[in-house]
Amino acid sequence: QYLKGEKMKKKGKIITLTILVFCWMAFIFSMSAKNSTQSSNISGGFTYNILSMFFSQFRSIDKATQDSIVEGLQFIVRKGAHFTAYAILGGLCFANLRAFNKFKLKSNFLIALVISALYAASDELHQYFVPGRSCEFRDVMIDSCGALFGIAVIVILKKIAYKIKIMYNDNKKQIN
Repeated sequence: QYLKGEKMKKKGKIITLTILVFCWMAFIFSMSAKNSTQSSNISGGFTYNILSMFFSQFRSIDKATQDSIVEGLQFIVRKGAHFTAYAILGGLCFANLRAFNKFKLKSNFLIALVISALYAASDELHQYFVPGRSCEFRDVMIDSCGALFGIAVIVILKKIAYKIKIMYNDNKKQIN
């Protein structure tokens, strides 16, 4: 009975993570499908809101200066969004592969990275056909670095969780 419950729990985890991977890929695709004006409005609006939140005087600056500051920071925000989106994708892909428990850690790491990098390349190709957007090799590299970072974060967090579990079990044994 216990093994059956564990098997169902594992299956549920795999299904959940697989759904999350595909939902995140769909989100990335939907963001890439926006034309240049829509994409600029999103990143510009985000940049404006962040500046307004952290710098109370920002809203009191004249509109032309605000626009100039936002425009200057938009490149960093856009590339940061690329990095972050693919860090999440890489982490999800890696966690999903680990849940299957079919490959060694290094293989899962590489497979998750390859999946993320290939998706990044296909996403950039997709952007080539979106009005006002372009296909940039630089973005594929930023996306791939983001995926690498996301995978590394998951590996580190899993190792920390494992060490905490061992310490907890050791302390539990000492008490008994």
